[in-house]
Amino acid sequence: MTTVVVASFFEEEFVRRFREVDDRLRVLYRPDLVPPPRWEGDHNGPEDWERTPEEEEEFLGMLAEAEVLYDFPRGHVGDLMEVAPNLRWVQGSMAGAGEVARAAGLLDRDEVVVTTASGIYSGPLAEFVLMGMLQHVKGLDLLRRDKATRTWRQGTTGTLERETLCVVGTGSIGRAIADRARPFGMRLVGVKRTVHEDDAAWGSFDELYETGDLKEALGQADFVALTLPGTPQTEGLLDREAMAAIKPGAYLANVGRGKVVEEAALVEALESGHLSGAALDVFEVEPLPEESPLWGMENVVISAHTTDVVPELINAAQADLFCENLRRYLAGEGLLNVLDKRLLY
Repeated sequence: MTTVVVASFFEEEFVRRFREVDDRLRVLYRPDLVPPPRWEGDHNGPEDWERTPEEEEEFLGMLAEAEVLYDFPRGHVGDLMEVAPNLRWVQGSMAGAGEVARAAGLLDRDEVVVTTASGIYSGPLAEFVLMGMLQHVKGLDLLRRDKATRTWRQGTTGTLERETLCVVGTGSIGRAIADRARPFGMRLVGVKRTVHEDDAAWGSFDELYETGDLKEALGQADFVALTLPGTPQTEGLLDREAMAAIKPGAYLANVGRGKVVEEAALVEALESGHLSGAALDVFEVEPLPEESPLWGMENVVISAHTTDVVPELINAAQADLFCENLRRYLAGEGLLNVLDKRLLY
């Protein structure tokens, strides 16, 4: 029997699906031993949630038997291999599982495979980027103010057509953004670590640049979308120098990781008008501090790192992915979305 421990909250209907994958699976799940959801589809729970000593003992007993984990267990990331010595595979609930896998000490544990939820959140994140760009180019804030004051204002407006969108990070999220932007008639430029002739990203982008040529790509952009994961290589990639290389008046969206952007440089670019606005789902420090100048900027859209939380879509997709990977695991086949422990995505 293969013992599977579900270490974050899941509705019973989905846990039942896990159990029905194969009779060789022993699925352990106690909703009272994992953080309760703050909202439907939440896998993290309240930050201050803790188990009682009795509950902790029961949970440790489950982890000790686990060969497979759904999600990284609250309170036992740092000592994961000590409390789960039989562990061979962790299915993360997040697309960017590299950071937590590193914290769990799994990067040098070849016997433990980590898989991510890459692709699960791409659609909602892409919609957020398109929403930001559309509301900006169509002057939605002004239209709302005019409506509130019953002002009949006639004048010009903008369009996405023939504008250049530079997407930094051409993985699942980046391609989803490009695929949704193409029908608007945009020119699509992608930036990725390395570019190959047979690169899958060519199917979504008109031009591809390697990260070493980032500034050249940014210089063409009317809109910039960041989708990069948080790794030592991407941290601070969009610093003052890179920000200055962006075409003046461009609009920026970030749905990757907050630490990819040097936030002080972002604030300066917005205050100076070098950037005309931004749509941000992620930040250097989360929650975004109350004293952050970003809160007071009318041309900045702020989402509390939740723009991809669409329960009716996400929960079913998470369950589909885990069920498929459970089948593959039992059959000895390659798993979907295996984390590259060197690149951290």
